[in-house]
Amino acid sequence: MASNFRGFLMWCVLIALVFGDGFYAEREPPDTPVIRHRRSYQSRNKTVLNQNQDKERNLVFATENCTVVVAQVGGTATLPCVVRKFSNGVVSWIRKHDYHLLTVGLATYNTDDRFLVEHVRHLQNWGLLIRNVQTTDEGLYECQISSHPPTSIIIELKVTKASAAIQGAPDLYLRAGSVLRLVCTLQHSTEPPAYVFWYHEQRMINYDPGVEVKESRASSVLQVQGADKSHNGNYTCSPSNTVPASIIVHVLNATAEEKPAAMQHANSSPTLSTTVMKYSLVIMVMVCSLPIT
Repeated sequence: MASNFRGFLMWCVLIALVFGDGFYAEREPPDTPVIRHRRSYQSRNKTVLNQNQDKERNLVFATENCTVVVAQVGGTATLPCVVRKFSNGVVSWIRKHDYHLLTVGLATYNTDDRFLVEHVRHLQNWGLLIRNVQTTDEGLYECQISSHPPTSIIIELKVTKASAAIQGAPDLYLRAGSVLRLVCTLQHSTEPPAYVFWYHEQRMINYDPGVEVKESRASSVLQVQGADKSHNGNYTCSPSNTVPASIIVHVLNATAEEKPAAMQHANSSPTLSTTVMKYSLVIMVMVCSLPIT
């Protein structure tokens, strides 16, 4: 027994000598700090929560969350809210910047009659309609369903100020007998105007003899054949829902004295330069021909 015990001890010592250096070499020195990276369970839980909320929204709403709607001042804005799963909940609209309740179902909870619900039953559309849009209407709006728990989407309204612009403004020069053609374009416009009136000075001329007006969604063109002196003056393009624009038209005869000042300067400058050059050459020739004393 004693010999067996001694043999066992010898084997233990031998194993410790053979494997001990390698074992301790792989361990970190006691002075080396151990850095452990902790998982951010709060961040992970927040990500999972957002994903679950997005899935819930997609099950309830056909309208995408954070949809952006652009409308112009004085126009009409429709904020969409199409519901997939209506259940027994009630659809409400809330203005986010002041948490003002605008509508509940088809009822309007606002003294401003510009706000109302545009409901299409067979499409389950509960859009918020805003008439005569103002710059103060810009911001975030929440379409909410009173489910358990309540589910909602956010719609952003951006408001632009549409304006008209006439090509060639502020002044247009043309010769008598040519075609007077003015092109008025609509800038930052989100909806076509109900009408575009053209004014010569203070008089509307859309239906005058010889005047032709062609309109499209984004522009209006005024055309007059055979312009003469009677067509001089201020022309204004005035769309129904944008800031108007004006241009001054100058109809000129073929005589030089009635050309614009810029044209007179452009024509006179080469003649003056040529004359000066000629006199300079004459003087140089005369100087060179003088006898040297």
